Amino acid sequence: MCGIVGKYYTDTKDFNSEDLSKMMGAIYHRGPDSSGSFQDGRVALGFQRLSIIDTASGHQPLYNETNDIVLLANGEIYNYKDLTAILQAKGHFFKTRSDCEVVVHLYEEYGTEFVEKLNGMFAFTLYDRRKQLLLIARDRVGIKPMYFYHDSKLFVFGSEIKGVLEANEVRTIEEENVLAEYLCFRYLANRRTFFSGIKSLDPGTYIELSPEGSKFVKYSSPVINYGDHDEKYYIEQIDASLSHSVNRQLMTDVPLGTQLSGGVDSSLVSALAAKMNPGLKTFTVGFHEAEYDETPFAKLLAAKSGLEYHEVKIDNVQFSDVLPQTIWFHDEPLCHANSVQMYLLCKYAREHVKVMLTGEGADELFAGYPRYMIVRMGELYNHTSAILAKPVKALLGAIPVRKANKIADNFGLSDRDLVLWNAAFAHREKVARLIANEEIDLSARYELLGKVWNNNLSLFDNLLMYERKSYLQPILMRQDKMSMAASIESRVPILDNEMLEVANCIPYRYKIRYASPKHIFKKVAVRHIPPKIVYKKKVGFGVPVDEWLRDRAGLGRYLDMLLDMSNDVQNVSKVNLESIVDEHRKRKINHGDILWPMVNYIIWKDKFFG
Repeated sequence: MCGIVGKYYTDTKDFNSEDLSKMMGAIYHRGPDSSGSFQDGRVALGFQRLSIIDTASGHQPLYNETNDIVLLANGEIYNYKDLTAILQAKGHFFKTRSDCEVVVHLYEEYGTEFVEKLNGMFAFTLYDRRKQLLLIARDRVGIKPMYFYHDSKLFVFGSEIKGVLEANEVRTIEEENVLAEYLCFRYLANRRTFFSGIKSLDPGTYIELSPEGSKFVKYSSPVINYGDHDEKYYIEQIDASLSHSVNRQLMTDVPLGTQLSGGVDSSLVSALAAKMNPGLKTFTVGFHEAEYDETPFAKLLAAKSGLEYHEVKIDNVQFSDVLPQTIWFHDEPLCHANSVQMYLLCKYAREHVKVMLTGEGADELFAGYPRYMIVRMGELYNHTSAILAKPVKALLGAIPVRKANKIADNFGLSDRDLVLWNAAFAHREKVARLIANEEIDLSARYELLGKVWNNNLSLFDNLLMYERKSYLQPILMRQDKMSMAASIESRVPILDNEMLEVANCIPYRYKIRYASPKHIFKKVAVRHIPPKIVYKKKVGFGVPVDEWLRDRAGLGRYLDMLLDMSNDVQNVSKVNLESIVDEHRKRKINHGDILWPMVNYIIWKDKFFG
């Protein structure tokens, strides 16, 4: 696990590498163990290493036998031993035991098509000095980040936006007309960031750069290929594949543990890892507020599985004190409030381990979010006669319960709108109250939905495909950036290639059944972890943000900051903002769904533009 920055110049007369050290310094936290660089008058490449495999000799850049191929790689290649054996049989000589060196020799043997052979989490850049060709690639799910900026003269890239911003040619400019979308969904979709001109490389994509120009190549897209098997068959498939995945991802030359939330996914990963590596350390973060605290379930799992249990609990003041630093590490306003406790947990865990296995990905692969049922209900509503449909919608809209209102809001939407609005956090009318004279521009989200949509798939399968390309992305960026901020490598076994293939073969009727999300995954989990963990109400690593915003000693202090800086936010109605804050503080109406992202936005603006 490491950090990469670099520049590629179309014309060598424009070459300038004096900013490379600043770019590397901006991502130092990603790799404090060692650094390396390469430049030749066309490219300038920088690297910060967090040593995990072959800690003694796996320094980067890595080269081929003749030093014509240069590699900087972030992440892990889990099938590197199998690939190494194949390449050695073909006559390739390896200089190190690093998993990443296999990438160099794969390129020599197979050209750019080698990327399809990798099972891992990665973002790398490979430079062919003879061809003056630079390859920038990202893993098929998007576990590891890669950002880029380009114009007619150069291409700047890096593992984090702050590294790209340090390039002399890149100006720090806020992207326009994105605040309303962020308030609705809490992240920007379809490659966009909050910085003008800086984009995220799509998962499963690589870029070829040469003096003639650039080419984006999609090397991997999920393919739904349903089998015709019963539930028991798929349970066995998931169980075996997840065990293989966890076993693969236990490879390390440094101390390893697990991140345990107390939920189903991280508990299952932790339990399987403990069977393969008895006495493994596990780390949990909790709250003093009982309704948000899942540490009792984490302790239960640890005791049952023989894990060495470690716990940290945080309060409003601790959370609020570290929030600005967390946003800086994240590069953009946070999507999830639990990014903060994840960062604090990783800081604590770093005193004991350097690698952690986590449970991300199961909800998107196996339909774990209760909100997915709203899409199914909306689909049924659209096939209900108008005589019944209108009264049902009116009744749900009249119930003073957030979920009932959300269901009613989704009734009558088209299939694509059902999918797009399913992940919204705040109602568009509330956003419109705050943002004056600004339409909610969702064109980029509709564009992404159009890329993903397959008319041959069911509405539910299209939903899951879209979620992988949209909602899953900020979850993976949260995991990467919060762990790397503490110089910890986090791994996600549920998103291993083998697991992706299995999930793509399971009909959706096994994923949600009897109105139970993640049905078949829970059937696997109950084989390994206590049923009271598997079938408890989903908490989702939540944070008591709504209440904390009412306390000026904690998060509430940032509402004052928000009001003070509201004139600096384009199109925000200060009068309406003051009213919304007042209503929330006096408990008249709960506005945490819109005040939390606004607090994030104003802190981000202050950190990067203040």
